[in-house]
Amino acid sequence: MPCSNSYNQQVSTTNQIHPPTAPTSQKDLSFAIDSECFNTLASSSNLLNKARILCCAAPHAGAWIRALPFLRNRLSNLEWSISMKRWLGIPVFEKEHVCVACNKEAMDIYGNHAIVCSTKGDRIKRHNAIRDCFFDFCSAAAWGPVKEKPFLLSGSCERPADILIPNYSAGKDLAVDFAVTCPLQSAYLHEAANTSLYACNKYAEDIKLAKFQNRVQLEGLDYLPFVFESFGGLSMDTESFISKLATSISHRFGDSRHVVLANIFQNVACILNKSIARSISSRFPDFSLHVV
Repeated sequence: MPCSNSYNQQVSTTNQIHPPTAPTSQKDLSFAIDSECFNTLASSSNLLNKARILCCAAPHAGAWIRALPFLRNRLSNLEWSISMKRWLGIPVFEKEHVCVACNKEAMDIYGNHAIVCSTKGDRIKRHNAIRDCFFDFCSAAAWGPVKEKPFLLSGSCERPADILIPNYSAGKDLAVDFAVTCPLQSAYLHEAANTSLYACNKYAEDIKLAKFQNRVQLEGLDYLPFVFESFGGLSMDTESFISKLATSISHRFGDSRHVVLANIFQNVACILNKSIARSISSRFPDFSLHVV
């Protein structure tokens, strides 16, 4: 009875239990407590922190934290420190200042501007690192991927396929188009604070699908916009792609599908966080502004 009373004090009335008439599993009890803590934290936060908390709670967003630090999963001490501060909402800089890369926009204390800053080619490097990671996994699955295949669209030099996968489904090739967006930028912030994965799905719909889907389909191909939020959330339909990828690799090498799936999510999450941390660290005006 004391245990149930303690539990009931931590959850809403709808999740309270009254033994012995309502037995439940430890997993369900823990989930109810975690959900209550999450809702309490989110409701007491400002708009920026509410959006960050919701983004961090997205499926697989925290995969980088559980990854063993070797090969592509290894982050330097500085990269880990910056990534964890972003995750926890701890300022990276002591004060706001003009971005030393673009010399135009304000660098906020959390370093979010570095994610969207177009100077120094960091966004391209981040995009290419994620593309190369998935290209390696697709190669391991023996899917015969082609990187940046040209001339897919008639009369255009655009390349909507960062990776083209031949004969992916029903005899059709699949054009996979990667992107990363920041849910804390003004265009997405309000909705991102209320709707999980809003930013990546909105970017996929308004930018990628609107620009390429019909044109790619006219060429007889399928099209998948693969958009990451800067905290690791994934746009719609991408998990089914990763699931199929993990199954193919598992069948080919005889590894556990669960282990392969975890490896994919951890690898790409570490690459994403590492690239963002490097973008932020390259914009320190001097190290005295870095909160240790």
